[in-house]
Amino acid sequence: MITAKFKYEGEDVVAYEISGHAMSNEPGKDLVCAGVSAVAFGLTNALIGLGLDEGKVKLSDGYLRVDTCGADEDMNALIYGLIVSLETIERTHDDYLSVVMEV
Repeated sequence: MITAKFKYEGEDVVAYEISGHAMSNEPGKDLVCAGVSAVAFGLTNALIGLGLDEGKVKLSDGYLRVDTCGADEDMNALIYGLIVSLETIERTHDDYLSVVMEV
């Protein structure tokens, strides 16, 4: 299962962490993994394009952590878009993806 955790301080997301493998199908045919990866990496690359320091991104097999503390309004809007995208995937694939908000 993939777990996507979003850590909040007040109304702002200060970090997100996505870990695990969906295992909804064999490698190369796992649409849940592909969907989560596409939105997570696309969003992370967009944050870097807006000025997020690449040093705040930790990446390894089945693991992505991004420290977004100090993100500006545009970055926060994108992060909320990531949350909505992942929650949309979770609605139909909750056996393979869990989205968690931490305060």
